[in-house]
Amino acid sequence: MKERIVKYLRHVLLKRKRNIGDRFLITAFSLFFSERMIWLNATTNEFWQGQRVSIVSNSDSVPNLYRQLRWGDYWVKYELIKELGEISGIVTNEEPDIVIHLFGFPTKMPKNTYKIVWIYSHPDRVNAKLLRQYDKIFCLSYSFIKKINQMGFEAELMIGATAKRPLRREIKYDIVFVGNHRMGVPLGRKIVQDVGETPYNFKVWGTGWKSILPEKYYGGQYIDNQRLDELYASSLIALNDHHEDMAREGFVAIRIFDILASGGFCISDRNSGINEIFGDSVPQYESPEHLRELIDFYINNPDERLKLMEKGRKIALSHTWQKRAEQFLKGIER
Repeated sequence: MKERIVKYLRHVLLKRKRNIGDRFLITAFSLFFSERMIWLNATTNEFWQGQRVSIVSNSDSVPNLYRQLRWGDYWVKYELIKELGEISGIVTNEEPDIVIHLFGFPTKMPKNTYKIVWIYSHPDRVNAKLLRQYDKIFCLSYSFIKKINQMGFEAELMIGATAKRPLRREIKYDIVFVGNHRMGVPLGRKIVQDVGETPYNFKVWGTGWKSILPEKYYGGQYIDNQRLDELYASSLIALNDHHEDMAREGFVAIRIFDILASGGFCISDRNSGINEIFGDSVPQYESPEHLRELIDFYINNPDERLKLMEKGRKIALSHTWQKRAEQFLKGIER
């Protein structure tokens, strides 16, 4: 009987919204069994031990497993599986107890599970009806949390992270960009279009570029995520961009963390969330002319580039996937 009570209390403690009965039970237990309640709160970490954790991402819907490798959220899921596996021991899609949704597209969550969502992309797709199905909400953007609050829900900030580490490599490229071509966008991505014709050694990797880019700019269809650190470390500048809604709402791309942690230097499109995390270490451009000016300046002024690069690297390396996995755990404990 005691074990059943403890198990139920843990379930109540993990609930985001508690009813009157839940609150009465916690209060009564705290009054009459205060030491036991302290112990229960202190050992909530044990809830994860032996629990079956599942991670759901957009790339799961891609039937071609090779194409999944080209999705950024595939690698976010990959890193979280490793770190959460160290905590829970069981990461599986078979009858999970806890489901973590890496949000990019709405999806139907399984019943009878503790449902967590990390809103880290496509905020324009978020609404109150969608959020209602989750027990815990994390969000990549501080400013967007205010909008979630206005929808009637609480949310906790969880920014990006990286598993990359600094490398020393001989410089091979002046400018690089890694990202798939986007349908309906001239030259595939605005940032590539904004670079335009350039005298620098500029290479682009990703699907859909071969037929629209001049051959001299085409780097390849795919570069292994595990080798991105080598690419960024061997380039003077690595470019980053965001979807329009992510830029507007302050959702900072995980690509920036990877570039800086690898020992690279990043120039990005404008995003209000970048300064909150990286200060002035990531220059942001306003127009095609401004982007070209920044490229010229930082290629021809290596001391200025290295100063910002080192500052950004220290910040990026402080944000690891281990810390994000621990944050998932601590968030549930609260």
